[in-house]
Amino acid sequence: MVSDEKEHREQSRLQVRHNMKPELPGFYYDEEKNRYFPIKSPIPGAKSSSSSRTKQKPEPKPEQETNYQKRTKLKALKLVYSRELNGNVIPVNKKMSNFRDEIQKTQASYPVVWRYGSTEDIGDTALKQFQVDVQTPVGLTRKNILVAGSAGGCLSILRVSKDRQVYDGVIECDPVSVLPCKENDTEEREAPEHILRPTQPCLVALSSISSIELIGRSDASENSHPVNRALITTLGSTGRGSIFILNVAEEVNILTPRSLQGNVSSECTIWTSDCNISGSHAAIGTDLGAGLVDLETGVGSYFLRSKSDVFALQFHQSGNIVHCGLRNGAIVSVDLRERPGRPFPRLTRHQIRYQSSSKTGLTSTKKQWFELQGNINPSHVIYMPSSLTCLKTLKTSDQYLMASSMDGTIKLYDQRMVKRGVGVQTYEGHVNSHTPIEFGIDPSERFILSGGDDCYTRIWSIKSGQLMSENKFSNSVPSVVCWSADESTCTLTFLLLHNFLYCFFLSLVETETSYVGISGQRDRKDSIGHGAWLGSREAIFNLL
Repeated sequence: MVSDEKEHREQSRLQVRHNMKPELPGFYYDEEKNRYFPIKSPIPGAKSSSSSRTKQKPEPKPEQETNYQKRTKLKALKLVYSRELNGNVIPVNKKMSNFRDEIQKTQASYPVVWRYGSTEDIGDTALKQFQVDVQTPVGLTRKNILVAGSAGGCLSILRVSKDRQVYDGVIECDPVSVLPCKENDTEEREAPEHILRPTQPCLVALSSISSIELIGRSDASENSHPVNRALITTLGSTGRGSIFILNVAEEVNILTPRSLQGNVSSECTIWTSDCNISGSHAAIGTDLGAGLVDLETGVGSYFLRSKSDVFALQFHQSGNIVHCGLRNGAIVSVDLRERPGRPFPRLTRHQIRYQSSSKTGLTSTKKQWFELQGNINPSHVIYMPSSLTCLKTLKTSDQYLMASSMDGTIKLYDQRMVKRGVGVQTYEGHVNSHTPIEFGIDPSERFILSGGDDCYTRIWSIKSGQLMSENKFSNSVPSVVCWSADESTCTLTFLLLHNFLYCFFLSLVETETSYVGISGQRDRKDSIGHGAWLGSREAIFNLL
């Protein structure tokens, strides 16, 4: 009897031991389903607890890696090594890719940024760089000029040079490296450009500088002439915007006001402007519509009338079409060729269906209409979710139009497919709610650069829409961007980059030294193009 009871206990213990499954880290065992499940995944049939949802924190911004420069050059060296083995078409992530494209992606993913001192509140609303031939006592001298406009109405002309120079009556803006962050070795990197700022601004207007545009654009050919004039517009206090012509061909810069004539009202707010390629006419966006102004005589006339302000506009490369972005989110393309030649043309009236969208992305069922006057095609109107902030067309293909709105949307549109109402590419991650932020497109038209309301600066690939990098190096919004190189400079600098990395790779092979002992300095030879200038209330930045 006792032996049977002991035998029964022993069998029960063996059965329990047999049923107990070994514990696996990160998994739990379900006896009913007789299998293991990962602990991180929800338990089948269990309800999610509300307390766990409330404890979840938003994902933090990606922090910059401590080996920022080391990883950048190591990746570039691997590309150079693959280039020497395979030619220009190299294997990347089990796919074949172009060597130059991969080098540019590497630089866009790991940019280098300098902040310039004594540039506070001088370039937060408009920024433009161009080369000029200045008449000096020793003859014509080519110089780099950076024209900056502020919300306080100050227009400053900064001199840009590769070498440090000291002159009387100017302030040297000392560059400070802010990205990547200095590591323990704290080796100082040489700034690519030096800026000299005059002690007094060129112009102190009564209202904000709203735009700076070059009059006559130079192309990438060696025979192209530098641009010596710029169009300056002010927002206007109490609705009186102003136009100025800046001439920098002389040693003493000349700023000439241009009074508006014709049927373009001087009692208007000027939000934006753009000049055609020849430099003969300028288009201005106002609170009454968009007007075309002869820059020599000042005579102008409206080619678009609208009760919705024109916040952004861009000339088509042909000069016959102007793309206008309105406050209500509509983008209309106005044809200038069929306008009557008389001073006061009669514009065609159109009733445009307004497709307003809510924050959830759903289109409102309520019918809304607004009136436009101009030579437009109503079926080709593009609608953004919010007010337009910037418009740019691609030079490589003038059918592509890139636009951004104040809700943080950035899209690329193919004008041959606008009837479908969708963009061909969307760039996620941009943050904006109320700020007029200008984005920039690099001269090779591979990347788009823009600041955000969260003070982060982001770079996307135009073709794929991939977010290449996002970095915060300013405590205020980087609201304006201008690229400082043309296509020819990009090609030349790319060749310098390739030679530099190749020689650097050979030096590693010959000396058998490690990467850590090599200087992390990055200069002009280690970048595509001359980078970009960014303006914010805090300072002016240079990004490579």
